[in-house]
Amino acid sequence: MARKKKKNTKINQKIKHYFDDDPFDVGIERVPSETLSELFATLGIYDVEHNKNLLLKTIRMIWSEADGGYREDILRFFEANGVIYHSQQAKEPTYDRETKIESLIEELDATKEESFLLLQAFEHVRSKKITIEKMESKLKHIRFEQKKERLEKALEGSFDIDDSFEFNASLKYELYDQHFHKILTLNTKPYSYEFIQEGDFEEIAQQISEDKLATVLKKQEQVDKFIASIKDPHAYLSKEQIVTALRASPPKTKLSYPLIGVKILKDIIKQKIDVEFIELHDEEVVLRVHEQIQLPHSERVFPYVLELHIELNGLLEEIWNSRRFNFDEVLNAAKKEHEEHFLAELHLLAEECGNYAELLHLSDEELYEKVYEFLLELVPSTLSITPKIVRKTKRIFIYNIHEQLIKKQRQELLKRTIRDFKNLFPMAREMRRKLTLHIGPTNSGKTYTAMQRLKNADTGYYLAPLRLLALEGYETLKEQGIDSSLITGEEQILDDEATHISSTIEMMNYDVDVDVCVIDEVQMIDDRDRGWAWANAIIGAPAKEIIMTGSPNAKEAIIALAEYLGEELEIIEFERKNPLTLLEHATDVKDVEAGTAIIAFSRKDVLRLKQNFAPLFSVSVVYGNLSPEVRREEARRFRSGETQILVATDAIAMGMNLPIKTILFSKAEKFDGVTQRNLLPSEIHQISGRAGRYGLNEEGFVGALQNDVLKILKKNFYKAAKVISIPFKVMANLEHIKLVGTILEENSIEEILKFFVENMEFNGPFYAANLDDMLEAAVIIDKYDLDIAMKYHLSCAPLTLKSPYIIASFEEYIVSLEKKEPVHYKPPKLAGTYAHTSEELLRAEDMVKEISLYLWLSYRFNEYFVDEQKARAYRGVLNKYIEETLQQSQLARSCKLCGAVLPHQSKYSICQKCFKKNYTRNSRRR
Repeated sequence: MARKKKKNTKINQKIKHYFDDDPFDVGIERVPSETLSELFATLGIYDVEHNKNLLLKTIRMIWSEADGGYREDILRFFEANGVIYHSQQAKEPTYDRETKIESLIEELDATKEESFLLLQAFEHVRSKKITIEKMESKLKHIRFEQKKERLEKALEGSFDIDDSFEFNASLKYELYDQHFHKILTLNTKPYSYEFIQEGDFEEIAQQISEDKLATVLKKQEQVDKFIASIKDPHAYLSKEQIVTALRASPPKTKLSYPLIGVKILKDIIKQKIDVEFIELHDEEVVLRVHEQIQLPHSERVFPYVLELHIELNGLLEEIWNSRRFNFDEVLNAAKKEHEEHFLAELHLLAEECGNYAELLHLSDEELYEKVYEFLLELVPSTLSITPKIVRKTKRIFIYNIHEQLIKKQRQELLKRTIRDFKNLFPMAREMRRKLTLHIGPTNSGKTYTAMQRLKNADTGYYLAPLRLLALEGYETLKEQGIDSSLITGEEQILDDEATHISSTIEMMNYDVDVDVCVIDEVQMIDDRDRGWAWANAIIGAPAKEIIMTGSPNAKEAIIALAEYLGEELEIIEFERKNPLTLLEHATDVKDVEAGTAIIAFSRKDVLRLKQNFAPLFSVSVVYGNLSPEVRREEARRFRSGETQILVATDAIAMGMNLPIKTILFSKAEKFDGVTQRNLLPSEIHQISGRAGRYGLNEEGFVGALQNDVLKILKKNFYKAAKVISIPFKVMANLEHIKLVGTILEENSIEEILKFFVENMEFNGPFYAANLDDMLEAAVIIDKYDLDIAMKYHLSCAPLTLKSPYIIASFEEYIVSLEKKEPVHYKPPKLAGTYAHTSEELLRAEDMVKEISLYLWLSYRFNEYFVDEQKARAYRGVLNKYIEETLQQSQLARSCKLCGAVLPHQSKYSICQKCFKKNYTRNSRRR
């Protein structure tokens, strides 16, 4: 580009030769029309009208287009033509700069000194720019400055920038019996340019002299007045400090008050405000104080240094006049302004970061906390957010959330993928299913009718809420000569010829299609922890007909579910087969009869009631912590008449057909895993329904051992159970978990389960099930290096999270799985043939649960859990041990300090030995 420009400059210089040193645009006017026409023909341009004005306009336009390539052709034309087109105007002679300046100076009436100054003034100005007018103006200015210099010399001073006259004067100071003179620099009023330029020198000098005298007198008066105004005693300064300040103040200053020594000034300031640093300038004092700001949307408090700019003159006025002052107003105003500016910048930064992180849906607290994480390391102590800090913070923020954004994008994709929950069960969706609902109270025959339909089907599936009921269903099918398999979490009895399967509901196999599937106790769909299993089964069971049995309060929920699935629903309602009567009065213990079941709601209460009734009756015991085998044996003993009464929890409420004539509630409240509350009508109905079973008793009776319990029963016994409402809980199966893990690129089972619970939204009437127990297990499992399928199965394991014994065993198993080593069952040692204390019984119950856990895991990881038969055999030993224990009339308590067995009649919770050791006088002396 520079080379091309240089070439065009050379062409411009050469073309001037043919135009008498005039530029092209001027010289071309002198070229005749015929020559212009020849030029256009040479350039190859023929479509231009031969009008001179038009020809000139066009050629000038072509010449101005320096990049067009025509300039060189035009130059060659005139070089070939060889004609010089002279100008008719007279040319001014060309001078060099110095000659022109000298010739112009000769026209002026300038002295030798003035001529020299003019020559100096224009020595670097281009010759063309130098004119007589400019020279005259400059000479006038030189003479003005020379006049001022003469006045300054005559009057012993100098003109200031505003043309006031500045001079030094000696002023007298008298105070505290001291007399001294001090030289101060004073200024008269400013003088106009015309006054100095045009006035007579002597008259100007006389006027300025008079003004100087007036200025001195006025200043002396001000000094005297100021000295007289100084208070005695002074609030801040001693007499010595006042005299020193007046003596030391500079001759020339913009301040209205005398400057005080820096050290003294700093001491005064420090009395008023806690400062880190003080810096004195010509017209202000800069203070730096420690402050702190409460950061928005956070509990963080950020310390910073605030700069206060205090006007020095105003501060000196306050000090010299002995006024009481502080910096509170200035400090508060500066703090407010500084923090408002910081917060505005912070808000803009957070807003920008929030735009980048929009997909993460961060709360204000989360967004600001993340911004603070990076910003506060960059912010200087002065609490300022510079553009550089903003850029750096945004860059770090974006880098930091990059992985989260990618993960969130995957989560959004995943939510869209499995939002329509019913489509996660493709086999069920491909079938034309019919739904049938058997509803009615207990003892109405609804389950019996469903089981009859199952027996008559070519293939079938029975889904039970409990392992005990799955076992009973299996045995019932086998008794009818039907080839069947049993599948529970910890046990499999598989028959290769089986046409029917009896299973616990959680063990449902969604890849086995059958003719009929019976889902028992369908009202459990509303259960806080297990309801998902019923929802999943109803939606996903691959059967031509799904028969659901349950209580009437499930009706509306099942109708809603059928509508969502778009499947046919038939509802069959059943009535109770024999009457159930609520007793009018509480039953005294001595009036309890054989064939009665006493209901309690904790293991502790069951064992206490057993001991209370043991002197009067032989007692069977059923509660949730017992293994299904023990519960079944205890029920058998009661059914066969070996025991006279049954003490049980609400574990008997589902499916246990027992010859109970009367149900007596010992309490009407229970702990539901969250709170202690009164029994719900549905719970009272379910438990009460076990009395007066059809075919065993003509009538059933329900009552209570205390009046207050009976009062609650009466209030709720005749109430309809609360209608189960949508939405339903659903839970991901292994395939769903794998899908989540793959899309999120996540191997933490805890994170995958959390995602399912917290993020999944479904198109149907569903929400993610409560997975608290699985999440607790997941925390343990994620510590180990296992694949996602293994982690999922382990998180589903039947853990008693409150039992340290079970958790310790569980962790031992996981360690072996991680190492890919065989997991052996280690039988615990038992002392005696039965437990002597409640604590020993509880430990035995935990041992059975450990075996259940081992067997459950052996079903899924049979290549590692190699002692299945050994564990089953020892479960029989433990169950016999527990059964023997329950047949004892009394269970002793153990000492809470040493664990020794206490005497049966002991009123205390510790043994005699521990009492003597810890609480007697001798023990205190020691």
